[in-house]
Amino acid sequence: MCGIAGFVRLDGMALSRETDRRILRTMAQQLAHRGPDDEKTFLWTNVGLSFRRLAIVDLATGAQPLRSDDERLALICNGEIYNHLDLRSRFCSSQHFRTASDCEVLLHLYDRLGLAFLDQLNGIYAFALLDKRRQKLILCRDRLGVKPLFYYCDANVFIFGSEVKAVLAHPNVKSGFHWAEALSYRNSMNYPDRDRKLSSFFENIYQLPAGHVLEIDLASGAQKARSYWDPRSIRRDAEPAQDESVYIRRYRELLDDAVKMQLMADVECGIFLSGGIDSLAVARLASRHKAIHAFTVLSQSTITNGDAPTACAAAKFFGLPSHMVLYDWRELDLDPSLWRKIIRQVETPIAGAEQFYKFLLHAHARKRVPNLKVMLLGSGSDEFNGGYSKSAFNTPDGPSWAEFEKNLRYRDRESLLHRSGDWSAYANASLDDEWLISRDFLAEQTGAPPYDGAFDAYRDIYRHMLQMYQLWHEDRTSAANGVEARVPFLDHRIVELTYLVPKALHEKLFWDKAILREAMKPDLPDEFRLRPKTPFFIGEDLRYTRRLLYNLLCAHDNALLEEALVELSETARVVNKDVLWSLFKKLPDDPEYANVDMVLDLVNMGLLAAMGRTPLEACAWEGPLPVTEVAIDDWSAWRQKFGISLVRRAPTLDRDSVLCFADGIRIVCSEAGDPRLKEDGDYYILRHNALEFALEPQLKPWVRFLRHVDGAQSVAEILDEIGMSDAEVWKHLEEAVEYNVLCVVSPPEAGAQASWSAL
Repeated sequence: MCGIAGFVRLDGMALSRETDRRILRTMAQQLAHRGPDDEKTFLWTNVGLSFRRLAIVDLATGAQPLRSDDERLALICNGEIYNHLDLRSRFCSSQHFRTASDCEVLLHLYDRLGLAFLDQLNGIYAFALLDKRRQKLILCRDRLGVKPLFYYCDANVFIFGSEVKAVLAHPNVKSGFHWAEALSYRNSMNYPDRDRKLSSFFENIYQLPAGHVLEIDLASGAQKARSYWDPRSIRRDAEPAQDESVYIRRYRELLDDAVKMQLMADVECGIFLSGGIDSLAVARLASRHKAIHAFTVLSQSTITNGDAPTACAAAKFFGLPSHMVLYDWRELDLDPSLWRKIIRQVETPIAGAEQFYKFLLHAHARKRVPNLKVMLLGSGSDEFNGGYSKSAFNTPDGPSWAEFEKNLRYRDRESLLHRSGDWSAYANASLDDEWLISRDFLAEQTGAPPYDGAFDAYRDIYRHMLQMYQLWHEDRTSAANGVEARVPFLDHRIVELTYLVPKALHEKLFWDKAILREAMKPDLPDEFRLRPKTPFFIGEDLRYTRRLLYNLLCAHDNALLEEALVELSETARVVNKDVLWSLFKKLPDDPEYANVDMVLDLVNMGLLAAMGRTPLEACAWEGPLPVTEVAIDDWSAWRQKFGISLVRRAPTLDRDSVLCFADGIRIVCSEAGDPRLKEDGDYYILRHNALEFALEPQLKPWVRFLRHVDGAQSVAEILDEIGMSDAEVWKHLEEAVEYNVLCVVSPPEAGAQASWSAL
């Protein structure tokens, strides 16, 4: 993992050794975090290249730019060529190699095969290759877009870099924050659209799409971009359809080979072990090839949704050193400058808890194991194995493949309507799930070919989203800490295999990632292999993660909000300042803090807009990491002893506290046939007869506790009487006290029981 940047004078004028080299160094400095081990610049006539190196393979001689023996070719490359040894033996056995670097093989392959050599690569890469004889600069991005590459072009200069900030650092760049793109992205990202462009969130700065190559003629300034890989072009009839067991076996073989190849490193490797099937599969296979470290987020959310205990058990089962990294939302030092640094590094407004968790997890991993520079991830499995088929594109109750297909047809139609502009009553009229105006007509208006099936539309959504979200932030949060993120599930051979699966087998193999779960049957116990998908940190206790973000916004007298408002309401005049303040102040009124993401998105936009105006301004945060590592030998014992402390926050509440109900509180049970409530037998909390909280069915232990609150017994006495542990009710106790449902009384007050009745 490295950082590349450079520029071309499109008028052919030679670069200045002094002025332009200084610009190249400034651009490279913006990428210092990506490559802390070395920096080089290179000028040739009207081309300038800069490179920052993170030394992972060939630590001694792998410096870049790399050059051919005749000096005709020069290369800077961010990434890894996993099959470089095989390529050397097959195509370049007679060639002289100056280094043991995996990237040097690109020069010799290009010299022999031209750009057709791209078909031979297995790796993650974004590179710039200078061909002096042909007067060409060639930019290329790997097939799935694991490695980033941005560019800016005007009449005089073409500028590129691994990150937006490197492009912004060039004095010719005229760019501002793209408010319209940022404000509309969340609304549009879930619609299939094969031709959707990749935004950078900055005006006039673009991403080179995954699987694309761009040639620049150095003499004329002409540019030509083309796709060199697109899995949609894979013909399912290219080979006879196979039995599902054949695809499962081939999937297992390819995944094992991909994991083995991606452990290629002369440094230590780790894995983010979340507790889901994706990271469990990679960890299991990796543990058989190399000693690696496992790192897991330990928070109230990951404890409750089962990720943390599963990851803890799996690390022990696989024999991996386990690093459980504690994020205590009450105790974290949430310095606003830390978030400014994270936003500056990730360069996207769609940033929140996931980026916060992963940035600090990478930082802790690098500090804990200083020679660790490679981190394996489970990203890419959901996108091509159907991981969201039961959740994002289905009904919460009784999800099915039929409902999945129906939902994708709806999303496809919505996308066509957006693009065609046809929002008339005719286009929206339907009967029995069939529309009045045909899909074929709408597709004709937009030039969109029909999808062969729902799963094809699903993959189009996520091939785009991978580049705009998952791979974007996985790259930035790792690179910010001098770590390279690697993604075995995005080995192009695995992706191509999923495209070869005939439509008739889609439901069998891609419903809830069946192809992966079946492939790992020989390797994982069922408790790991069949564990239901749980989105990272999302679940019953999502509210605690949202409170962490709220605390971040509140830190230092709302410093982040105040700073963002300068851009939002004064410089850019994007939002109504009073409305945003009101939204922020009302966040604590909702126990779930549901709108915190919206407020944080707008704050992020303001911070990025400021970065666009002052791209060279560095972030000052250099504080200690606000997370700690916890040693856990016995999960159950640790959970009982320490787990409840993650939610304990009311200083007046402890096991000796005596509780009573606040004034006006009434707890009711709905009766059969009551039209106002969801299910008969469910419990609800009313305040002065107004419905305030619903007690979900899984909260029956909490209801049992509430039945014993009488203003006389202590918490400990009630727990002993009903035979419950602290951990079963404590977070609900804390919330009840915080939201004035229960009060801590001293001395005990008589007559403090709530009324219990049917509604």
